[in-house]
Amino acid sequence: MMTERGRARTGVAVYGANGYTGRLITRELLAMGHEVTVAGRSVEPLRSLAAECGGGVRRAVVTLDDHAGLLALAASVRTVVNAAGPFSRTCAPVARAAVAAGAHYVDISGEQHAIRALFDNHGPDAIANGVALLPASAYYATLCDLLVGLTAGESGPIDDLDIAYHVRGWVPSGAAFVNRLEGIGQPMIQYDNGFVDVVRPPATRTVSFGPQARPRRVTMYPAPEVLTIPRHVDAARIRTSMTTSTLIRKPLGRLVPYISAVAAAVRDTPAAGPTERLLALGATGSSIRVHDDPSSFDLVAVLHGRDGTRTATLSGPGIFDITGPIAARIAARTLAADFGRSGPLAASEVLDPREFLDGLRDRGVTYRISPADGVGDGSGGRSVAAPANP
Repeated sequence: MMTERGRARTGVAVYGANGYTGRLITRELLAMGHEVTVAGRSVEPLRSLAAECGGGVRRAVVTLDDHAGLLALAASVRTVVNAAGPFSRTCAPVARAAVAAGAHYVDISGEQHAIRALFDNHGPDAIANGVALLPASAYYATLCDLLVGLTAGESGPIDDLDIAYHVRGWVPSGAAFVNRLEGIGQPMIQYDNGFVDVVRPPATRTVSFGPQARPRRVTMYPAPEVLTIPRHVDAARIRTSMTTSTLIRKPLGRLVPYISAVAAAVRDTPAAGPTERLLALGATGSSIRVHDDPSSFDLVAVLHGRDGTRTATLSGPGIFDITGPIAARIAARTLAADFGRSGPLAASEVLDPREFLDGLRDRGVTYRISPADGVGDGSGGRSVAAPANP
């Protein structure tokens, strides 16, 4: 259990608060009335953010290699939210300090390997210190984790869970673009009666995102909910996919698995750098930070089980914009007096899925769950066909 000293602390530190999403999280927490410390590696951006917030925040300048500074930051609050990417570099030092200081850890990572390392390396200490680890408290993982948790709660064991994303207008920039490039060629984690690393992704296929929508080509994608859903859903197999048009310029869509295979072959060799620069030419995105979020998204999850097939869909605007309230509300949950969970956790283990998803309707998020083997839920909302191979 969390120590009495830890429970006596209040407030949230947002590390990487000066980034696009970090600012959103900060503003959401302040609007809820919470004490916030904005933290990061540079003085001027934090000073500017504090001024924008009306001076109602504390500031902390601390670098990732300053363990003592990170420890002091975490010791001053109840919960640390890490909004600084790439998480392959930031997750370990920030989480280590949070756990050691007895503070809950929340992040917005979508990086599978960083999340698995967080659970494996810091999970035992988090349990011992009575603090929670809640990575991927963002668009990726949280929305799907809750949607599947809600749908599976009305079903029996799941034989196959097929998840697919269609994101429009996604222009990953700055750290998010670096994340994407660094992720190309890494083994993807999928679930087949246990976690498996997929080095060579299968050929692309097509998925229907709606009864009136044309099928769209998708490729295997390293979505982080692969690591969270098995914590609370009895599923034998989970696969996750993304529309190729989201990841790469349209004419190259069918080539995504082969591009990933080439990137994997040259990874950790002198050819890795030139290959990454070449891939950047075909990928959608920019290394220059973009200061708005024009994206929108559709998500379909098809659950095949002994009780039949159920399809759940979810749509909304702004994958970065929606992350602000998601992360802030999860952080706020850890501050509640009745919060007593510790160790590695999924969103569905600490939130009421229906209540949380319904609470995002004012942000434009809508969802539908079909009856088993049905084509609609009788509410006038859309249902989505099961993915089909071309």
